[in-house]
Amino acid sequence: RIIALVDRIFILSEGTSEEGTSEGQVICSKLTFLMDEMDNAMKAKTYYAMGCFHGSIGNLKNEKGYLKMARNLLQDTDADTNSNMMTSLSDIAEIEVKLNGSNASSDVDSLRKRYEETLVRSGPESTLTIDAGVSLAKALRSADRNIEAEKLLANLVATSRRVHGEDHHCTKSAATALQGVTDELLGDPSSTNSEFDDVEAWFQSI
Repeated sequence: RIIALVDRIFILSEGTSEEGTSEGQVICSKLTFLMDEMDNAMKAKTYYAMGCFHGSIGNLKNEKGYLKMARNLLQDTDADTNSNMMTSLSDIAEIEVKLNGSNASSDVDSLRKRYEETLVRSGPESTLTIDAGVSLAKALRSADRNIEAEKLLANLVATSRRVHGEDHHCTKSAATALQGVTDELLGDPSSTNSEFDDVEAWFQSI
């Protein structure tokens, strides 16, 4: 029952409508009521799903709050579990950038530092590093530095395909982001930053 509700929230996060928003809010209320029945891993996944949903309807403060709760739960898990499930740090950094209204240049600097630190700590093949790289590419694109974003994403896609496979969520996320940047460089008017709104989430493998 809980897993089905969480999966439904992820689906609703992929596209918003008045009907979907109402359904999502009802499901979030149900999941909150069911929290006592979940272990920490399921709670983390649930909070992440709820954060994705609130982000998709523009409620950035609730999105940030739920992502922080997911992160805090993951910090209490052991290192092996944490490396498999990922953390929400990159998402939180992006949300805080939006809430604080900082400029595009500082966004890039902040996310580049996070990416470089993750690269040193976890290596280029880690899913942590790949997702941090996608976050940096989003900031580069927002700053109209699409060529840099394209080069970074092409490398991330190649690495993720080689190490994790074509169907892995990291590969799909990076490939979707790369397609968005490529379309924009080619002058496709239908290409917008919504290409980056990958809410499949890192926790699907829990």
